[in-house]
Amino acid sequence: MDRDASISSTPLSTLESSPEAEYESRIANLDSTPVQCTTEHFSWRQLTDLSEKLPELQEQLGQISASCMGDCVALGTVRGLVIVADYLGRVKSMLGSPTSPYGAVSAVAFSVDHLALVAGYASGYVVVWDWAKGTTVSVSRPLQPGDGPGVAGHPADTAVTFVGFIGASKHRYVSSSAGGYVLYHHIVRRLLTTMSTVQLSSLDQTADILFEAAPLAYGGHACATDDLGLVAVLTSAHLTIIKTRHGVEQRYRQACQAPTLAGNSKKQRSFTKRPYAGCLSWLPALRHQRAATATDPATSHFTLPKLAYSWGSSIHVLALELDHKVAANGAPLDSSGSLAHLRFEAVSMWEAIEDVVYCRWIDTDVLFYMTRSQRMFVFEVGLRQETEICASPPGSIAGQPWVTLATGVEAEPSYAQAITVCRRRVFAVCGTSSVYTGRLLAWTERLEPLAEQSRHVDAITLATGFYQGRTGQIVVGLPRQSHGGSNAALEKRRHALVGSKLVELMRTALRQTFGDKHVGDSLLRALASVCVVACLATDNQPLLFGEVFERYMANPHRMRMYLETIEPFILSGDIARLPPQILNAMVDSYGATPQLVRRLGELLMNLRLSPGEFDIDRVLSSCRQHRLWRTFARVWLSMGDPVAPVISILAAAGSEDDLSSDSSVFVGDDGDDDDESPGIVIFDYLDMVIRGRRYPDGKSIKPQAVAEQYSTLVTELVMPP
Repeated sequence: MDRDASISSTPLSTLESSPEAEYESRIANLDSTPVQCTTEHFSWRQLTDLSEKLPELQEQLGQISASCMGDCVALGTVRGLVIVADYLGRVKSMLGSPTSPYGAVSAVAFSVDHLALVAGYASGYVVVWDWAKGTTVSVSRPLQPGDGPGVAGHPADTAVTFVGFIGASKHRYVSSSAGGYVLYHHIVRRLLTTMSTVQLSSLDQTADILFEAAPLAYGGHACATDDLGLVAVLTSAHLTIIKTRHGVEQRYRQACQAPTLAGNSKKQRSFTKRPYAGCLSWLPALRHQRAATATDPATSHFTLPKLAYSWGSSIHVLALELDHKVAANGAPLDSSGSLAHLRFEAVSMWEAIEDVVYCRWIDTDVLFYMTRSQRMFVFEVGLRQETEICASPPGSIAGQPWVTLATGVEAEPSYAQAITVCRRRVFAVCGTSSVYTGRLLAWTERLEPLAEQSRHVDAITLATGFYQGRTGQIVVGLPRQSHGGSNAALEKRRHALVGSKLVELMRTALRQTFGDKHVGDSLLRALASVCVVACLATDNQPLLFGEVFERYMANPHRMRMYLETIEPFILSGDIARLPPQILNAMVDSYGATPQLVRRLGELLMNLRLSPGEFDIDRVLSSCRQHRLWRTFARVWLSMGDPVAPVISILAAAGSEDDLSSDSSVFVGDDGDDDDESPGIVIFDYLDMVIRGRRYPDGKSIKPQAVAEQYSTLVTELVMPP
């Protein structure tokens, strides 16, 4: 494998031994600069030091025409110069000369270790630079009129729109031009340094334009696919994947399929209209590691590469699969070591809101993309979930119209040289004098501003969604599972991460809200509601029936708010038991208001009432006082006495001789049929208990021996032997 012994940087931060600390130190003070634009999910910050230097640099060296961000910054200018600088705007190297024949810089890219830089130019040249020394490593010139058929190169005066190193190599790279040529370059170092150039593709009559060509990058962990030198080429007609090492060979080809709009089979999107749009991005092979915790051991797993590409508004994802047995790094275990069974499987397809003009993997299984109106989204492939994270940073991002200039075909500008995605950060050159960096906010960062702004209800609601995994949005920093998947271990980890934070948010909200003497009822009701939902989600009844209730019980009006908040959860069965203090408070509060008496009965019938858990005399007295006979019978039955409700209700209704003469026994006081009238309650009660059913829901009394005992006692009471 053509790879240096030590590699100091990698494209994503999810790798084993990622140099994240070193990378962050190179962009020192980045997160301490003022926030320019922040949404719920994303934060843009201007690279102030670098942006302040750009006007002076451009005045001296020419306007920026291409850029690439990584451990350092590469800026190409229209005068043919490449500036390598750090994020503080300090120039480290200046490559090229305004008098060279190369023309304007149209594309730049670093090698994986950031020691080499390849630049493409508007005249068709491709140059590899050792930027630290300021010297050229190789130069690929454009085609000349006298060149024979065996000479490979880009057409003269046609801009090179993409350059990129293959894998971890500094000697193998790919370039593509606006005219549709894709070239594979290999620098061979033996006694003399020579360069081999092979044309991988050129446009034919079935393809209108070349969108993008991209080699499979090195992911920081050795993989069997590294030896293939895979290159993806996307045109408006086909997606082609080509193997470049050990002989050039096409390994995959897919024709463009225009998607059909849902509900109308006659309407087509994608390329039935101009301008054209398309882009692609590789996710390299990665090793993912999770450190050991107090409850879980350390884990590590390996994923093979994926390719995302878009035609118009349709986003497709291909996964690389190996049919034979492989080692942990994807290397074949058979004796031949052949990768002949390499295949690509379509794993996901998504229809964006409008045509996609730029896409890159921003995280494992998370694709960042921008539409033609510069709206930015992330798409979680496994969950098939899309989240709009923001609009473009302050100031529009300028794309390059190289394809339209070269072919005359109306195509969307290319943004590959204006936007870079590196280690979960998005870098964008806006206008002519500003560079911004943006990143997705971690779940804790999304909660902090809500708490600081005293938006406690919103903070608790969002944290509860994080805990349950039901936000319907991108969430950074918490375990994710695939669409339709169920993983108890992931859920356990998510609960452990979010649970304590959610409790902290609730306690802070209660303390600050009730410390405000002017707080309104609407906020108190909303706070009670989200606290109940959060406590039930986390199964934290001590907090719900302890600290939360204590805050509300100090004032009768506020205590009523609390009781009315938990009422629907009692009726739905989410709350099955209440502590004696809250149950007695509910009986006193609801029983003191005639309009709430019936609701009190329904609530008591939906609660599990066991001896010793509540004040029996208070509940029964309230039922008798307000003629809640159904609840009265149900409470006695739950206490294990099936006979007492019959005797008590008959005694309260009058003597047995009065049953036939007093119609109020069978109907309510207003003359209408009433489920609470003593006669109806008695008949329904006897019917259910004699048949071994629980009153009033009719469910079987268990165990069977208890059901038979209750039936015998009630039968003997009404029909003595």
